This record gives sequence, structure tokens and C-alpha cells, in this order.
Amino acid sequence: MILSLLVVISIWVAVGLLVWRERAESLRTSALLTASLTRVVAERMDRTLFGIDRLLKDSITLLQAREDVHRDILINQMRVRSADFTELRNMFMLDAGGVVRISTIASLEGADLSHRSYFQDLRTGGGQDRLIITSPLLSTATGRVGILALRPLFDRSGAFDGAVAAVLNPEFFTDMLGGVMSTEVDRSVIANLNGDVLARLPGQSSDAVASIRTGPLFSEQLPRSRSGTFIAESAFDGKKRMASYIALERYPVVVSVGVTVEAALRRWTFNALVIAVAGAAFTLLVAMIATLLDRRDRAQSRAAAALIASEERYRTLVEGQKDLIHRYLPDTTLVAFNQAYADFHGQPRAVLMGKKWLDVVPEPMRADILAALAEMTPSSPTHEDLRKVPRPGDGVERWIEWRTTAEFDEIGMLLGFQTIGRDVTDAHAAEQANAEREEIYRQIFHHNPAVKLLVDPATGMIVDANESAALFYGYPVEMLKSLRITDINILPPQQVREEMAAVEREERMFLRFKHRLASGEIRDVEVYSSPFHAGGRPYLSSIVVDVTERNRFEAELAARSAELARSNAELEQFAYVASHDLRQPLRMVSSYVTLLGRSLADRLNPDESEFIGFAVAGVKRMDALILALLEYSRVGRANEDRGIVDLGEAMVEAAANLGLGSQDVEARLEVEGTLPMVMGVRGELVRLFQNLLGNAIKYRHPDRAPLIRVGCRQDGGEWVVWVEDNGIGIDSKYFDRIFMMFQRLHAETEYEGTGIGLSICQKIVRTHGGRIWVESEPVQGSRFMVAFPAVDRTAGLSKPVPASV
Repeated sequence: MILSLLVVISIWVAVGLLVWRERAESLRTSALLTASLTRVVAERMDRTLFGIDRLLKDSITLLQAREDVHRDILINQMRVRSADFTELRNMFMLDAGGVVRISTIASLEGADLSHRSYFQDLRTGGGQDRLIITSPLLSTATGRVGILALRPLFDRSGAFDGAVAAVLNPEFFTDMLGGVMSTEVDRSVIANLNGDVLARLPGQSSDAVASIRTGPLFSEQLPRSRSGTFIAESAFDGKKRMASYIALERYPVVVSVGVTVEAALRRWTFNALVIAVAGAAFTLLVAMIATLLDRRDRAQSRAAAALIASEERYRTLVEGQKDLIHRYLPDTTLVAFNQAYADFHGQPRAVLMGKKWLDVVPEPMRADILAALAEMTPSSPTHEDLRKVPRPGDGVERWIEWRTTAEFDEIGMLLGFQTIGRDVTDAHAAEQANAEREEIYRQIFHHNPAVKLLVDPATGMIVDANESAALFYGYPVEMLKSLRITDINILPPQQVREEMAAVEREERMFLRFKHRLASGEIRDVEVYSSPFHAGGRPYLSSIVVDVTERNRFEAELAARSAELARSNAELEQFAYVASHDLRQPLRMVSSYVTLLGRSLADRLNPDESEFIGFAVAGVKRMDALILALLEYSRVGRANEDRGIVDLGEAMVEAAANLGLGSQDVEARLEVEGTLPMVMGVRGELVRLFQNLLGNAIKYRHPDRAPLIRVGCRQDGGEWVVWVEDNGIGIDSKYFDRIFMMFQRLHAETEYEGTGIGLSICQKIVRTHGGRIWVESEPVQGSRFMVAFPAVDRTAGLSKPVPASV
């Protein structure tokens, strides 16, 4: 019995030890599962926060690089860079007082967030440059709950100067946890380092705690280690739970995945109960032990399967990323990568697997990459860089932002690397575009030969000035930027402010002032000013033109114009005298010589009568010449206003004045087409046609009746009108002479006239901005061509006139 009892006791002791070992094994398997799933969530959270933190840092860099950065440039930077983050709702910038100055959501600008606890935390942070993750907060601008990621801004002295924030969608954190929930895992949570719950599954209820600050994770575990697994009573439901946790190294976020101890030991409890029942029968002891061992093996298999499923979920998360994710051995041999990496290289996964990815890198870049890999240690296992990489498939160069993490074992042996690459070509192009726009601004503003000023209408301060302004005013650029516009404008300050207000309201853009130079000289200037807004502030962009010399020339021109007006008045007086006082003696001579001839008619011989006739004819010719000179002098000085003149109507009126179309005039007039409209004086254009038509009738060929053709054509920006006859024609050597005053080609006995008609035609055409010339051959007839400037290319045509008169 004793031996049997000893055997039984020994067996029970052995069974007890085995059962206890099985319990420990069950807990260890659950711990491995929760730790693996926690790592999956933590790695994805770290990658996401890295991208968002990089976006905040880039925005801070842009703000600190240029103090006068325009609001539109910063918002464009935020929108372009944030387009790659689906979890990001919007971004904004706070000033040192907690007021939103710039936001991708316009309605948020101007909001006062100084009362928010996270802002107070940033302001009293003692100059620490850190990322803060807030609890879920309700936005007063959008009415939605969001989680804020913020980084502080510091001025050049290191004092707090505001913050840049990104608003994250809480559902993103919840979705991230959804990938690890299963029948083995019943609780997962993401919190910030203040213990505020950012997301948890199962979802939050109305009575669920919003903070786990006082729970065992924050009060006991995190102070000792930033990662691990523990068993404690849950702050959510009071159940005893096994939980794994990881506090991210770079960011204030803690991830925890847990399972109740009851669920973790459910199989073990069942096994222990079976063993206890089976222990009553010694005969079944061995079978029960064998069964227990078999179940332990199955439990281990299930744990291994759970681990495989966890790794599969990790691969699923990685495959869904657009980033180029790949793992490789120390010699760069690829052991794992996602589809985005394979697509980038344009090769199937089976071809890439096992190859050294360094082989596809251009030779000049390999040494730098290997040096960067060699520098990573267990204490500094990460490396980040930005490189332009030619895409192997098509050779197109893309800017890739790389983050490499070295993996070491417990004794510090290098196992391999994991690298995540993000294509930032578009963002880099946007940054280059911003830089180009800034360079264009410098070229247009600072390197422009025109005098340019940028003025703040609220204060009148000269915000910016170019080198041309410095040369003109005689001040260095920096000194100009310390002056107000009222310091150089001699008008009273109140009047200058009123003028700037009118420009700001876009009521005027052109102004005339007198500006004082550094030397004290006063110059007349014209200012072309226009308003615009940048960074929420109004500015006036002004171009200053020195018109002092031009004003002097205009004054001299006005004096000369007055002198010319006086001279014209004297010419009008002379014309009156010539038309009245000079012709009166001629009429007396003509009258008395005629009377003398009549009274002595019976006593004069034929020669004497002929002499008297010559005298009378000479007087009449002198009177005709004076009238012709008067007519020539009046061309271009008519009182009639200029306007649109229908040349067809002017020609018809001239023909009627000459009696064309009546039975007394043998000549026939034909009009080809429709004559155009031109800008001019109607009376002078009628006189032009009257002279040309009259010459066609006068210089007719003795063997044929006069035939006059009038036509036109459009030649570029001119209307060319011609008057063609079948008269005696003109030799080409006289083409220039016929337009000179008093130049006749025939004796007075052949053709009457003063020889000034074509000179008058030429002057009329010139005063209308045109030109006149002749095309002719002796005996064949002549064609006088007149070119008028077209009113426009679609100028209206005159009403049709009869084809023949």
C-alpha cells in the first residue's frame, strides 16, 4: 500500500506538475499571440506617425526658413504633402497666443484655442521640441471628433512661438485595431502617454472610461519597461486580463492587446478537470496523461497557427501599403517585400526574391548606401535619407524618402534590415515649384529696372523695395524698408492715407504725387498701385515712374501749342485779308480795263484790243490763283468734326456737283462694288472726289467719250480706292510733278485751270493719314490711287450706289 501510495502520490505529483506546466504553457502561448499582434499594430502606428511628424516638421521648416512666407504657399505645402495620408483631415498653425492663423479649413482661421489643455501643455513645455498626441476632442469649427498631433514652434531666441497641428481621424486608429481582433483576443487599445484612450475595441460605450492613467499599465508597467506582457485587473471591465503593450520609441503612443486570463486558460481548465476526474481511476492514469500530452501538442499547434495567422495579418497590412517595404539580409539579399516594391521594379515577385537589391542601384550610389547601413548599431538602429532613384522598369527618376531599421538579436548580432520607401516626387516637385515662384518674385520685384515699392496700407510702412527704388530715392534698401510712405510723399499724411484707402478699395490704381528724394530734391512721379493679400494681411504693390522731365516737356509743348494757335489765328486773318482785300484791287483793275476797252472800242486797233483782253485774262487768272491758294490753305483746318464718312455717298455728292449723269455732261461714271467707310471730314473728301472726277472729265481724249470707273479693295490695314479714266494719260516722268503746286503739263489755251487741284488732293489725303499716287500711260488713260487707313477689318460698307451715272 505504501509503495502503491507512494506510486500514486508520485503519479499525482507528476500529474500536478504536468498540469501546472500546461497552465504556464497556455499563458505563454497567449502571451506570444498578444505580443505578436501588439507589435503589428505598433509598427504600423509608428510608420503612420512618422509620416505625419515629417509633414509637421516640413511645415515648421518652411515657416522658420521664411518669416514672410505667404499663407497660400504654406496651405499649398500642407495640402500637397497631406494628400498621401488618408487618416489626415486637416492641418492648421497656431500663433503664440493660441489663435489659428493658417488652416486648410478656412472656417477654422481666427479661432482661439488658447484654453485647450494641449496648448497650455505646449506653452509650458520648457522649450522641448516634441510631438504631442491629444485625446479625442470635439472641434467647434467642424462639429466632428478628432485627434490632434502637434509640434511646437520656437522663435530664433528659443521662445515659444506657436504650434503646427494635424487633425487625425479617430476611425483610423479603430480600423488599425480591427486587424488584430479575433476569438483569441477580446480587448485592444491605443492611448497617448497621458493615458487618454485614442481608440479601443470593443468600441466605447457611454459608461466606458476615457483614460487608463490610473490603471496598472501606466502606474506599474510603463515606469519599469516600455514593452512587455503582464496580468492585472482591467480598468475597462474589472476582469483579470493578460495584456501585451509597446510604447513607441519616438512618439507618445502606447499600444496594448489583451485577452482575459479566463479565456487564456479555458482549455487548460478543461484539461485539468478531465485529469482530476480521470485521476480517480489509476487504471486510466496513463491514458489520461497521454491524452493530456496530446492536447498539449494540439494547443501548441494552435498557438503556432495563431502566430502564423498573426504574421499573415501583418503581411496583409504591409501588402496594402503604397510604400516600398522590403526586408533583406546584411548582404542586401531580399527575403520579403510587398507588392508595391515589386511593381516599382517592374519584375515578378518570384524573380526578385533572393536577389540582392543593391545590384539594381547605380554604381556611384552603392558606396554611400553601404556606409549608411554599416553605421547602424543596436543603440542607433534607424537611418533616414532622401534619394533620387531611377525606376528600373522605365528609367524615370523618382524622389524616394527612405527609412531603414536594422534588426539585431539579444546579443547584438545583426540579423538584417527593413526599409520603407515613400515616393515623395510630387511633394518634392511642389517644393521646387514654390522655390521657383520665390525666385520669380525676386526676379520680377528685386531685379526689375522699374522702381517698385510694397506698402502696408494700415501703417504706411514700406515693407519691401527693390534696388531700382534705392537708386531713385537715394536710400539703401534696408533704410527704405524702415520708412513710411509719408516720409517721401510731400502730401499731408492724412491725404496720403486717404489715397491708399482708395487704392485698397480698388477705386483707383493711378495716382500722381511729388516725392522727396534723400537729397531733398522733389520729383514728379506717377504711381501705379494695386492691392493684394498675403498671409491674411493687405498690401499695396506700387510701380513708381519719374515723370518730372515729361511734365517739363508737356509744359513746353503746351506753350508751343498756344503759340501755334496764335499763329493759326494770324493765318486765318491773313486768309480773310487775301480773300477780301487782295481780290478787291484785282476786281477794280478787271472792271476798269473792261470799261476802258468798251469806251475805246471804235478807236483801238486789233492789237490794242488783244492787249486789253490779255490784261483782263491775267487779272482773272490771278484771282483764280488766290482762290486756289485759299482753298489749299483751308485743307485740314475745316470746322467740320471728324467722323465715319461713307465714301460712296461722298463720291455721289461730288458727281452731282459736276453734273455727271445729266444730259449736259457726256461723261459716264461706273462704280465697281461698294466703297468703304473711313474716318475723316466729309466736306474735304467730297472735294477730293470732285477734283479727281473733274480732272477725268477735263483731260478727256478727243476721239472718245469720257468713261470714269471708281472701285476699291482692302489691302491689309488699308482701303485702296481708285478713280480710273480713259483720257489722254500722263507720261511716267511727270508722276511726281503733277502733285506740285502750279505745275502744269499743258498750256492754258489747251486746258484751263490753276495747276493746284492735285496738290489740294494730296494735302486732303495726307491730313486723313493716307497716301495718293498715279498709274498711267499716255493715250491709254490714268488711274489715281488713294489709300485710306481702315477703321477696322470689319468696317461697315456704304450703301450701294448705281453702277453707272
